[in-house]
Amino acid sequence: MSIMKIVSFNLRCVWKGDGINAFIFRAGMIYDKIIREMPDVLAFQEMSVDHLKLLRRMLPEYDFCGQFRSKNYTGEGLFTAIRKDAWDLIANETFWLSPTPYIAGSRYEDQSECPRICVVTQIRHKKTGKMIRLYNIHLDHISDMARIKGIRCVFEKMEEWNGKLPLPSLVLGDYNAFPDSETIRFCDDYKTPAMFDVTKEIPVTFHDYGKCGVKIDYIYVTEDLKRAFLASDIWADEKEGIYLSDHYPVWAEFATEEL
Repeated sequence: MSIMKIVSFNLRCVWKGDGINAFIFRAGMIYDKIIREMPDVLAFQEMSVDHLKLLRRMLPEYDFCGQFRSKNYTGEGLFTAIRKDAWDLIANETFWLSPTPYIAGSRYEDQSECPRICVVTQIRHKKTGKMIRLYNIHLDHISDMARIKGIRCVFEKMEEWNGKLPLPSLVLGDYNAFPDSETIRFCDDYKTPAMFDVTKEIPVTFHDYGKCGVKIDYIYVTEDLKRAFLASDIWADEKEGIYLSDHYPVWAEFATEEL
């Protein structure tokens, strides 16, 4: 059986106050983990220019597509990495979570100062020819209202594109929302299309380098991918107080033939 592994990975922005968990100390650990696992797709959040330059050099096995979220296309961004030997990159697009999705830097009035984006990637499996769409997101950190508006924007785009070419789809990333929040209830109750959290049994995804334990990262899938779902878990690697990130990367596996 051919297995597709998808990973959502909040890298953590480059901050001077991270001490032994500064990115320069985590980078080798991240590289070793990815090379050991060789997932089909890595959906990165909180990507900086420095992250992107280094990861592209370290991981030539992957195509990177995405964007930075500010008005002038700088700052923090989302990038999705596709394993070249297993998948063809068919199409990709970035839109802003706002009333004007194709105006760079745009946002909703009641969200934080941070613009939010969605990176959409359509890929085709080299052996089977099956295609999927991935929606890499990082929702607002201020309020459920802003997060619900953002995720509704994503779901409406998904419905629009499925109206032209229906494909199995994943919406994965940092939702900045607890499992009992209005944001997650909105996702669970959504019907066009219905979405399913395949990470429901994972209790903790954000740990702030071992200081806490809450869940705010998710992988939601459409019904066709739910049928192909095999397993999900986290990468909980830690060595002498150094972690892969302040989030545990979240992964899910699917049977490729069932897509």
